[in-house]
Amino acid sequence: MKDCGIVKDLLPLVVEHMASEESTAFVKEHIETCESCRAAFDAMQAPVETEPAAPLFTVRKAVKRRGWLIAGLIACLVAALVIGCAARLLKPFSIQSENDAFDAIRIERTIDADPETQNDGEATLQLVLTANRSVETVAVSVNAEEVCVTAITTLWREMVGTNSEPVQTVIPLYDVDGVYYEPFDNTDRIALYQREGYTPEAGFALPRLVMNYYFLIAVIGTAILAVVWLVLRLCKKKNASRVLGVLLLIAASGTLAFLVAGFPATTIAPVRELTFVLVITVLLIGAGLCGRKLLRKE
Repeated sequence: MKDCGIVKDLLPLVVEHMASEESTAFVKEHIETCESCRAAFDAMQAPVETEPAAPLFTVRKAVKRRGWLIAGLIACLVAALVIGCAARLLKPFSIQSENDAFDAIRIERTIDADPETQNDGEATLQLVLTANRSVETVAVSVNAEEVCVTAITTLWREMVGTNSEPVQTVIPLYDVDGVYYEPFDNTDRIALYQREGYTPEAGFALPRLVMNYYFLIAVIGTAILAVVWLVLRLCKKKNASRVLGVLLLIAASGTLAFLVAGFPATTIAPVRELTFVLVITVLLIGAGLCGRKLLRKE
């Protein structure tokens, strides 16, 4: 019994090949005659069965998933910022003054010649508008015998338009009572040409305000959904609050998209503005869903 105690103390060293030769020989000699010590020796030498490293695989998968969520969040925010900047730079707006819009406004007389009969034809007048280099395009609209023009530009054109060719617009004055410049700012239009004796009706062109209604709907919807979502959270209605949370994210993303790309809401190109807002809204929703999942994992 005394030898058994010593042998059991030495067994770990013998199994790990850390005991001296004398101790190893002593232990092996003893276990040949002692079943208890031999069983303990065999148990130490048997391979240890371990469970598969499932927790480590799970952790690795969670870390990889978290990395993809962070990458998606950053990508959506960067894309929304880039598209928002592009929407700002490329947003068309009218130049308020005809003096700032055009470098030259002149009336030219032309002869409508007929090459077949070699008839000199009748002399006609035309209004030639040479726009400033910062003008991107000149919009022309005809209403009965009146012609209205508007010089349109963008921030990008104002920054890089000095090297661009000036836009030139020619308006035939045959059967035209007047040509007017409309700045789309609630001010009276400005006469560029007016037939002698013609008295036009007072008028002005309004900017498109349709985007204001979309913005108002988005703000009201966000406020209502936020109140309902908060009430459901306080009442601990998890499923209902989760659904309302997604709807609140959509409404809030739309509101933020308007502030990024569509504000101020007055515009002369509502379809273009709404397209930018919808694209940014989708990107912000994607960023919000990624952030929501990241917070839930925490």
